[in-house]
Amino acid sequence: MMARTFGERLHRYREDRGLSQRQLSALAGVDPVQISRYERGLGLPAADTLVAIAKALHVSLDTLLLGKADRQAEQLPLRNTLLLQRLADIEKLDRKDQEMIVELIHSVLARRSIAPSAVRVRSSR
Repeated sequence: MMARTFGERLHRYREDRGLSQRQLSALAGVDPVQISRYERGLGLPAADTLVAIAKALHVSLDTLLLGKADRQAEQLPLRNTLLLQRLADIEKLDRKDQEMIVELIHSVLARRSIAPSAVRVRSSR
């Protein structure tokens, strides 16, 4: 019973984060077949694997294993975990590279007619 409900929660959080089973397995360092087994309720992960999956999904262990409310997951600025991680990586780049990426994002969104959600700040070049 617990494996089935855990699997349902794992599936829901993975999809909420916009991740495939393969992407989650890469982020958590788990074989993709195991992610599939967990989601189908065919077993529970070992403690270290559970920690890695929770970290990859940005949820607490209580939430993932027991379904308890998770303020951490509710406060995520983005639900797509891969996008969130890439944005964190972009923050490590120098200012010029960051500005180039922001311009690229703006141009892609403009092509799709998606208005910016915040005031656009242009740097002086």
